[in-house]
Amino acid sequence: MKKITISVIKADVGSIGGHTQPSAAMLRIARERVQGAIGNLLNDGTVTHTGDDIALIMSHRRGVGAREIHHFAWECFLAATDQARQSGLYGAGQDLLVDAPSGNVRGAGPAVAEIEFERDPRSKHRPAECFLLFAADKCGPGAYNFPLYSTFCDPMHNGGLLLNPKMHQGFTLTIIDMDHHAHDSDRVIRLNVPERVWDVACLLQNPDRFAIEAVHSRCVPDEQVASISATRLHNIAGKYTGKDDPIALVRTQGIFPAPEEVVEPWLLGHFVSGDCRGSHVMPIMPVAINTPVAGAYCLPIVSCIAFSMDSEGLFSGEMIDLFGNVAWDSVRLKVQQKADEWRRQGCIGATMASHAELAYTGIIETLQALDKEFAMRHESLIASGDGARPASS
Repeated sequence: MKKITISVIKADVGSIGGHTQPSAAMLRIARERVQGAIGNLLNDGTVTHTGDDIALIMSHRRGVGAREIHHFAWECFLAATDQARQSGLYGAGQDLLVDAPSGNVRGAGPAVAEIEFERDPRSKHRPAECFLLFAADKCGPGAYNFPLYSTFCDPMHNGGLLLNPKMHQGFTLTIIDMDHHAHDSDRVIRLNVPERVWDVACLLQNPDRFAIEAVHSRCVPDEQVASISATRLHNIAGKYTGKDDPIALVRTQGIFPAPEEVVEPWLLGHFVSGDCRGSHVMPIMPVAINTPVAGAYCLPIVSCIAFSMDSEGLFSGEMIDLFGNVAWDSVRLKVQQKADEWRRQGCIGATMASHAELAYTGIIETLQALDKEFAMRHESLIASGDGARPASS
């Protein structure tokens, strides 16, 4: 049986009144193109948005990284960009960082998450296929470190690690070093859990540098559970161009965690780098799909939708908006309260992003200019009582 591939490709190519949401005309263009490709290039597809990012969710039989699929997505984004420019929208084509990708769009700006698998109703391990799509806005790929660690490494969050013998065999986590800038290679490490769970924690503690890129089952070797976009826009562009707004594709049930176990960690509203100008640290809020960015300091947001897929790769007939449920209303209120209190500290200390993140913003130019005004104050001047003045005065 030929394999099915789920490809999700997401980009910010323009939005209304600032970084809020794409226009109805932009979304219509993307949806018309995806619908027109079903039955030819695609088995199925649908289009959503989270904040100002348009997500193309597609199934096909051409494999991961297929040039024709990625080229199709790029053309969709170009058409939406043209519409954004005609309408005078903000940030038209913002995430399209090259003139044209030579193959797939990974490293060209858009976020990409893909998984290929056999879709066989007679399968012993996967007679049914379910998957979740997380789409985050105003944050970096490290935003998934805490929830994915909790899901695949911590039975205090995911009881299935104890209760399901197939999950009890563990998982292999692929972690990428996002500070590695080479155009033709990635720096990655594969760690088995639970044996090396503390080593995983050591890396994921730094979400601005390390992020989970993939998760594979050890019950069924080479069966991929999760794919996460983990590229940095500032590494590609060499300057701040907006946050990376990552996506995560997670297969669920059977030998994999249940949806409830995958979403449980998002109850916390954990702190992530991103937010306004990509330069703050704020709690991330679970929101309904197709939610605009409208809060103070453009609070980081994440959506989650659930699908089932039949043997032909069809999935878009119905979906469940998990974070749109009233069960998450109290979480949203809690996150907003955390954000309100946190913002009282302004720009001092931990409420701003790390200097590794700020290195791509204008604050570095100011610090470089100020550095020239510093002077050495010698101990002899301090002893003579003249230490209030710099030595060069």
